Amino acid sequence: MSVREILSAIQESRGMPPFGTITVARRWIDKELESWEILDAAAAVYMHLNELLRAGHQASGVEACDLEWGFVDCVTAQLPVASGYLPCMHIAQSELISHFSAPDGSVLAELSEEFEVDEAKVQKASEEYQLPEFPEGDAIARVPGMMKIARKVMEKDGHHGTFAFLFAGESALNAIAMNFDSQRTKRLSFERLAQLVESSRADGLLIIGEMWVGVQTKLEKKLNTVLIPARDRVDKTEALSVYAVTRDGRRVEQVCMVERGPNGETRCGDPIESDPGVMNTMIPIFRKWKEMENRGL
Repeated sequence: MSVREILSAIQESRGMPPFGTITVARRWIDKELESWEILDAAAAVYMHLNELLRAGHQASGVEACDLEWGFVDCVTAQLPVASGYLPCMHIAQSELISHFSAPDGSVLAELSEEFEVDEAKVQKASEEYQLPEFPEGDAIARVPGMMKIARKVMEKDGHHGTFAFLFAGESALNAIAMNFDSQRTKRLSFERLAQLVESSRADGLLIIGEMWVGVQTKLEKKLNTVLIPARDRVDKTEALSVYAVTRDGRRVEQVCMVERGPNGETRCGDPIESDPGVMNTMIPIFRKWKEMENRGL
């Protein structure tokens, strides 16, 4: 059955809840691999082979493979240092899972997209925006430098998209543009991001984006909770955030408040380092790292 046929069966059985989100996923399994999905296992084997071939090339003094490839677009002669996964592995996974709105059964799309960094375009944008040098290091070390760049973009464009950067140590693995049309699709996008963390074996994650900030009421402070989300508060203020988390438990966030001038100009205040605590959006990431630990990854 397709995921849509599974959903139709749920609807016809009157098993549809009155609210919430339903995720329907198909998995290929084998009784000999209890903790692995078949496509995940194949991807893991491919990564190990990539590591083995790269080690052989290095031992032989061969810097790059010179084989010609013309079978499948996503398969090349390159031997990536970072992880070795193929983008098509993610595409195959996405075809086995769908998310639906419980009230009406409408499909909820995960609005995130991986993209390759074009060095020429990056250089041109850096000159146009007068951006500082892109920082180096792991996800944590790059936060101050990425905030400097984000502030420049925010002040020039008046807005800043949400971007996720995945790291393995100090090596950048992926850059992902994320778009949300609702809180539900936002949560789904971060679930998708958690899948990419596992498949690429990322141990660090950095997020850049705009956010709403609200001050806790006396009652909320007393209860140590937030009853009204910042986006729904009348006194909310706009901010730009750069935060990073790593698999070993480190996390850091820098936030700068955004001011709008009478003529539409945008000004970003000085960044303030704050304790990000346990963000709801990061829950899928931490859960995935825990699952990876249990599986020996």
